[in-house]
Amino acid sequence: MKSFNILFVGEIKLGARTMQRVGALKSLGHNVTVVSTASSNSKYEDQPTIWERVRYRLRRPVDRVGVNQKILELVFKQSFDVAWMDRAIEIKPNTLMTLRTLLPLVKLVWYAEDDMMNPIHRSHYVDASIPLFDLWVTTKSFNAESVELPSLGVKRVLFVNNSYDPLIHRNLNLPNDGLQEFKGDVSFVGTFEKPRSESLLYLANNGISVRVWGNGWKKLLNVHPHLKVENYPVYDDDYAMVICASKINLCFLRKGNRDLQTCRSIEIPAVGGFMIHERNTEICTLLREGIDAVFFSNDDELLESVRYWLRVENENDRLKIARQGHERIIAGKYQHRDCIQIILNEAMKEVGNASPG
Repeated sequence: MKSFNILFVGEIKLGARTMQRVGALKSLGHNVTVVSTASSNSKYEDQPTIWERVRYRLRRPVDRVGVNQKILELVFKQSFDVAWMDRAIEIKPNTLMTLRTLLPLVKLVWYAEDDMMNPIHRSHYVDASIPLFDLWVTTKSFNAESVELPSLGVKRVLFVNNSYDPLIHRNLNLPNDGLQEFKGDVSFVGTFEKPRSESLLYLANNGISVRVWGNGWKKLLNVHPHLKVENYPVYDDDYAMVICASKINLCFLRKGNRDLQTCRSIEIPAVGGFMIHERNTEICTLLREGIDAVFFSNDDELLESVRYWLRVENENDRLKIARQGHERIIAGKYQHRDCIQIILNEAMKEVGNASPG
């Protein structure tokens, strides 16, 4: 592929997959200029101000770092082939219109991992900018249906699967004592959501020891002796260590996002972990049931599966499934750079009058 000059706008902070995509773009040989919508050294755990909360609820998010002005300053000075907005909901339509006026040949790409039919994940700025985009990329297959994003005015929608970073999501091959801090029978990594907490408490109430890492779980601290809430998130190497150190890695889908797959659906087997995942048709096309991963449809089936796969006599089969899941993901086109190649190929296509202006 030809090397492109890419303006990448997104939230750069610890644990964000935005920098993983930036790294993948660079590894493909593209010249990438990054503009962060977040302040330097910011974290997901940082608490927004009351004013920021109000503005977010009004769907007019605060431009904390003057990113709109930074974009304009850049496009006045240099040319770009692609402007990639990584769920950059703070960017105003006037900014994008000026960008397109100054760079009429630029391909404007939107990328998001959230369910963008939910207004909370958009902003009034995004809604007003929809006609300006050449390509709208989603990891939600249903968002590409005609009654969803196209009904909002999106002209071209591309669905891509979730993807992983081989520099982060890999088997660490550490000795057992190196993984001791994260060792456990069953683990879950992710943000609090009520259905997830109910499933985890169901396991704990039935004698299963579970460790939980992520944000928002404070209210479940010390609620049950079998539910160990670590009360902090794990990123990068620590995240990979949790997967490697856990006999069973749970993958719950986010109900608020209508998930059929999530980043963990790909990252856990990429690391080489044994995964028990919520069942649906889409995930069953990515990973073979009982061969690459184990699936469940309700708490009773989850409990039955966890009990079965924790038995000592089933350890070899459990390790075999983990290995086969790893091999399937590694052999497939699931790296960030694979997905980005598909996105850029699609973005650079000449499709009728898809690009306004």
